[in-house]
Amino acid sequence: METRQYTFKSLFSEINKIEIPIIQRDYAQGRKDEKVERVREPFLDTIFDALKNQKTLTLDFVYGEKENGKFIPLDGQQRLTTLFLLHWYIAKKECVNSEESDFLKGFSYFTRPSSRDFCQSLVDFTPSFSKIISEEIKDQSWFQYQWNNDPTIEAMLVMIDAINGKYDNSSDLWKQLEYITFYFLEISEMGLSDELYIKMNSRGKPLTEFEHFKAEFEGMVNEVDKKLSEEFNHKFDLDWTDMLFPYRGENKIIDDEFMRYFFFVSDILCFLQGSDLQKDEFKLAKLLYGKDKPQAKENLEFLKRAFDCWRGFNIDDFFNTIFANNVYESGKVTIYQDQLNIFKQCCDDYGDDNGRNRKFPLSMTLLLYAVVVYLQNKQSVQEEDFKHRIRIVRNLIWNSRDEIRADGQRNNMPQLLAETKEIILQGTIPTSTGYNKRQKEEEQAKIDWLQTNLDKQDTLFRLEDHSLLYGCIAVVGLENITNFDKFRELFNICDKDLISRALLAKGDYSQIVGWRWQLGTKNNSTWEDLFHPSKQRKGFDNTTNVLNNLLANLTTIDANELHNVIDTYLNNPSTLKDLRYYFVKYANPILSNRRWPSTYGFYYTYEDGDYHTLRMNTEKSLGGRNWNVFILTLYYQLNKKYQLDDFAYQGNKLQLSDDLWLDCLNDKFVFYKWNNDQWKIDLEIPIPQDENGIDSVDRIEFMKKRIEIMGQ
Repeated sequence: METRQYTFKSLFSEINKIEIPIIQRDYAQGRKDEKVERVREPFLDTIFDALKNQKTLTLDFVYGEKENGKFIPLDGQQRLTTLFLLHWYIAKKECVNSEESDFLKGFSYFTRPSSRDFCQSLVDFTPSFSKIISEEIKDQSWFQYQWNNDPTIEAMLVMIDAINGKYDNSSDLWKQLEYITFYFLEISEMGLSDELYIKMNSRGKPLTEFEHFKAEFEGMVNEVDKKLSEEFNHKFDLDWTDMLFPYRGENKIIDDEFMRYFFFVSDILCFLQGSDLQKDEFKLAKLLYGKDKPQAKENLEFLKRAFDCWRGFNIDDFFNTIFANNVYESGKVTIYQDQLNIFKQCCDDYGDDNGRNRKFPLSMTLLLYAVVVYLQNKQSVQEEDFKHRIRIVRNLIWNSRDEIRADGQRNNMPQLLAETKEIILQGTIPTSTGYNKRQKEEEQAKIDWLQTNLDKQDTLFRLEDHSLLYGCIAVVGLENITNFDKFRELFNICDKDLISRALLAKGDYSQIVGWRWQLGTKNNSTWEDLFHPSKQRKGFDNTTNVLNNLLANLTTIDANELHNVIDTYLNNPSTLKDLRYYFVKYANPILSNRRWPSTYGFYYTYEDGDYHTLRMNTEKSLGGRNWNVFILTLYYQLNKKYQLDDFAYQGNKLQLSDDLWLDCLNDKFVFYKWNNDQWKIDLEIPIPQDENGIDSVDRIEFMKKRIEIMGQ
C-alpha cells in the first residue's frame, strides 16, 4: 500500500478535479458555533505560523478514489475545502498569475448545486479587500439570494473572513503554501470497498472536539521535544486511555473525563506559575505547553507524571483505604461526602459550575493535589505518614474558608498549593501565610501533643472527624481529653434544643456576630459556626468554657441527665431571672417551635435593655419576619387563645381584642390601640425589677395572670 505526500497544488498534477461527493456532509469548519470556532482559530494559527516560518505542516491522511482524472474524497473533505479557500485567498491577495492558480477551478462541491456554482463563481472573483470580504461577495450580481440558505456557502464565507483576519500583509505566502502537506491514499489500495469505507467513516462523521485537541496538542509537544512527543502519543492511545476507561461517561468514551483532568492539572500549573486560568483548552495548551513557554518541557513532564501516577493500581480501592464518608473509621480520614474517589469526582465535575459555585470546589482541588503529590512521591513518603499528613491537609482545608480564594487580587492558591506540598512531603506545618493561621497553630499543637499521647491518637481523630467540627477541636481543646468522647456522644445522641438549654443553664454560651447574637438550633450549621473560631465572631472562648463545664459535669450522656442540669438551674433560688433564665425555661417557643422554626439561631437586642429581644427569622437582616421572644412565649402560654400576627416585622404584638394589642419592652408591658393609622399607648404595666434592672418576678407568669383576669 503506497502512501504519498502532496500539497494541495501538487495533487492537481495527477488529477484534473477534486469533487466533494453528494454523500459528504456540508462544510463545517466555518460554522458560526463556539465549539467550531475554538477549533478553527488555533487551526488557522498553526497554518499561518507554518507559512510565515517556512515549517512543514502535515495535515494527516486524505482518503478517496481517483476516477478518470477526478479525485473523490471520502475522508479529508474539511481540510481540502479549507486549503481551497486558503489558496484562493492568498492568490487573490498577492495577485498571483492566473496560470499559477488556474488549478483552483478544478475544486467543486456536489453536496448541493448551489455549493458547486458558488465555488465556480468564487474562483473568477477578485475582492477589493477594502471591506469585509463576505459582505463584498454577497453584494456581487452573481451571488444568488437563495445561497444564503446553503450551510456550506455560509461556512465558506465565515472561513474566508477568518483567513483574512489572520493574514497580516506578509508577502510571498503563495510560495510558502508548499509547506502545507497531507498524505493521500486511495481506497482501492487499502483493500476496502467504497460502501464498507463509507460505513466505517460514518458518512463523513467529523472529528470530535477532543480529537482535534489531541492532534493540535501532539503537534505542540513535538515542537518542544520529539522524544517526549512519542511518549505522549503512546500514553494518549494506550496508558491513559486504559487508566481512565473505568470512569468513562454515558457516551462510553473518555474524552470529557480526560479533558476535565487535563484542566485540573493545567490549572494547578497556572496557579503555581502566576498565569491566568483559561477556559479554552487550545489557549491553555499553548500558554503552558507551547514552544514559546520557557517552562514548556518542565510543564509537560509535570502533566505526564500527574496522569501516570494513577496507573498500576485500583483507584477506587486506594481511596476507600484513605477516606471515609461521614463517620469516623479507624485509619481513615472523613471527608463528609458519599463520593470517596475524588479523582473520579474531578473527571466528572472539574470546570463545571453549579449556579455561581464550582461543582469541584477549590477546597477539593487542594485535597486532590495533596493526593497527587503523594502518588508522585510514594518512594519517599510512607503510606502511614501520608494518612496522617492528608488528615492535617483536610483539617486545614475545611478550616480555611476565608483563605481559600482565587478571585481577583485575593488569589491565595499558589501559597496554598505550596503549603500542601510541604505538608505531604515533609510532614511539617508551614509558617508562611497560606492556610488559616489559627488552624495551623492547632495542627502543630496536635503534633506536639501526640508525641506524649500517642495512645490517645484514635480518640483525638474520632473527635476531629465529628460532623460539627470538621477537624477543628478548639471548642473542646487538647487539655480537656476527658471531654473528647463526651462531646461526640452528646451531639450524636441528644436533641440539640435540649443541649442548648443545658448549656445555657451552665452559662451564656452565645456569640456576637456584628450587631446580633447567636445560639445553636436544630440546624447543624449553627453549631458548626459556634464551634469554629473566627475574627467575625466574639465570645468563642466563652462558648468553650461553658461547653467544657457542661461536659465535665455530665456523668452519663442522655436526656435525663440534661434535664437534671436544667432543673437544678431553674430550681435554684439564687438563679437570676435574666434573659438566659427565660431561654432555658421557655425554650419552646423561644429556641424553636414547629410553626416558626429558628433556622439560623440569631437574635437582636434593642439598646433599651436585654429583655427587648427579637428572635430573627433571617440570617443577616431585620427586614424579615421577627418575633419578640416574650410576646411569642405568651402566645403559647395562653394556648394560642389570642391572635399573633404571622406577618409582623420588627417584632410582633399580641392582639387581645378587636382594638387592643400587647407589646413587651425591656421593663414593661405596653397596651396599644390602633387609631388614625397609628399606635396609641393605652396602658403601661411596669415589670418588677431589682436595682440592677433584673426581673424580680417571672414576667411571663406575671403577665399571663393579668391577661387571664382581663379575659374573665
